[in-house]
Amino acid sequence: MDNGFFCSKCGMILSNCKCSPRRWKPPQNNKRSSSGRDRFTSPQPAFKSSSRPKSPHQREDHHKFSQHIPVQRKETRITSARLKELKKIYPNVEVEILEEFPFSNPRKGQLEIISRLKEALEQGYRYLVLEAGTGTGKSAVAATLARMYQPAYILTMTKQLQGQYAQEFGYPMVKGRGNFACLESSLEFSCDMGTCQTTPSSQEFNCEYGVTKSAFEGGYAFQDAFGGPLYFRSENHCPYWDQKADSVESNITLMNYDYALLELNYVKHFGKRELMVLDEAHNLEDKLMRRLEVNLSRQRLEKDVRKSIPRAMMEYEDPVEWILYLESIYDAYADLSVKKLPKNQADRVNSTKLRLSELLNNLEDHSENWVVDADPQGVSFKPLRVDSYTENRLFQYAETCLFMSATILDKNLFSQWLGLEPDEVCYLEVPSPFPAGSRPVHMNLAGKMSQRLLKRTAPKTIPILEKIIKHHKYEKGLIHTHNYKCQEYVTKKLASSRIMNHNSQNREYVLHEFEKSREPRILVSPSMSEGVDLPYEQCQFQVIYKIPFPYLGDPQVNERRKQDPRWYAYKTVITLLQAYGRGMRAEDDYCETYILDSNIRMLMTGKMYRNLIPRFFKEAIVRNE
Repeated sequence: MDNGFFCSKCGMILSNCKCSPRRWKPPQNNKRSSSGRDRFTSPQPAFKSSSRPKSPHQREDHHKFSQHIPVQRKETRITSARLKELKKIYPNVEVEILEEFPFSNPRKGQLEIISRLKEALEQGYRYLVLEAGTGTGKSAVAATLARMYQPAYILTMTKQLQGQYAQEFGYPMVKGRGNFACLESSLEFSCDMGTCQTTPSSQEFNCEYGVTKSAFEGGYAFQDAFGGPLYFRSENHCPYWDQKADSVESNITLMNYDYALLELNYVKHFGKRELMVLDEAHNLEDKLMRRLEVNLSRQRLEKDVRKSIPRAMMEYEDPVEWILYLESIYDAYADLSVKKLPKNQADRVNSTKLRLSELLNNLEDHSENWVVDADPQGVSFKPLRVDSYTENRLFQYAETCLFMSATILDKNLFSQWLGLEPDEVCYLEVPSPFPAGSRPVHMNLAGKMSQRLLKRTAPKTIPILEKIIKHHKYEKGLIHTHNYKCQEYVTKKLASSRIMNHNSQNREYVLHEFEKSREPRILVSPSMSEGVDLPYEQCQFQVIYKIPFPYLGDPQVNERRKQDPRWYAYKTVITLLQAYGRGMRAEDDYCETYILDSNIRMLMTGKMYRNLIPRFFKEAIVRNE
């Protein structure tokens, strides 16, 4: 497909394509390059960075697919002259820390944080927990320690955060096939729908742009977790495999949690490393829960194995009662012949078998740790705790783990729920440097916004919102509604051209439009409490419309609350604090926050909640209103 932007032969941007005489040329001593000069290059030792400069950035074509483009990648380093100056300014900081620190001007306390974490590492602690407020520069701390203790992984919550690390520090990031355009299909499809994924294995299709375990003319690609070398088939490389080869061979690799949990546990191209940095670690338990969850769609079962879920079983709440049925479903999938299926469908069938096998083992060993969530569309099996799975699923892939978050809140609960041994944990707390006067919290309470009282309270919120909006008529703002029902109500009742909202499909697009707008727009959203940076003029006020209690209609949440009420309180406070931090991103920033839900009083006074509310939030509350 010729879209005028990518070369139809090699799939690269035209200005960088392999067919162009102006194309970038790698160094002559390169061991693994896209030009494939060394026909049968010997495999290199694991974790040696490819000498071919690469960009961590991914360009997108008209279909939102990325291309891995061979342009210069450069890690951030300070100059030798500045290094000499820093040695004089910080005589008590080890030279290695100064040499590996990525910026020429450390923030206050950053080098001390790194020094204390390094000391803990050398004392033999396996788990480091860093609770540091926004503005302390956690990413630079992570980058420095990753350089000092490489090979290392840096794991993030989202691909967007991956991109921020890549842009800031120059490390390669690895993403799934769906993010890249397939060269074999002339860029018409993403790699997850490319020919290699849609051709049955019985046809023995070998993509000329892919990789193979046999030495081939494309040269050495990478070494997998078991030490086996893989080679490119030709000079032109599939963009997915190209970026993956870079990431496997790099001493420092960026992954998001979803990709890491899949790759490390099942694909096995990445091996164990010295250090694993887990950013936004307060979300790690949720990520692991969702990864362990098994969902059986009624429609999918009928299509795949011609099985249905008996309606009488939809009332079964005890997971043990489902074991015989699950065994029959597993047997039905095991009887399927996948040779004639497209590879992506065959992979899905094999994945379903594996997930069912794991689920059956878990239910037979620890059925009390699982709940059943059934609805007309199918049934889900969800874990209540993950502490017994974390080591095998994630932590075993590094000698040391560094957990980072602005909202750990309680180190003992955090460690307990992730299965960390207390004597192996070193905890370091660093307060936010942002002055309380620059992030005031106003209690403009309309009443309780719990589900039972919402209809009565909601009308009272509109005059308060109108007053807030009028007060900030020249400024951009964000209204956190916590759910789509409240979002719809607020959007409908606030008759203002400033209002923007979104659904689950266009969230990223609307957020981007809000960020770039120079008008005083107001974004009404149920899902902007995390992973969003809105500094300075991008957000100068925000409203916590409803206290974000987890949804008790979910059997998993409801049962976990019954077993451990502290967990429910913990999740509520974390989400509140994360929302509070969206508009205050720098020491010289300013953002006002308004809370409308009277349930905030319970959080401030209730025994389980008040002990979790940190001082930096309490000190920002404006009194006597």
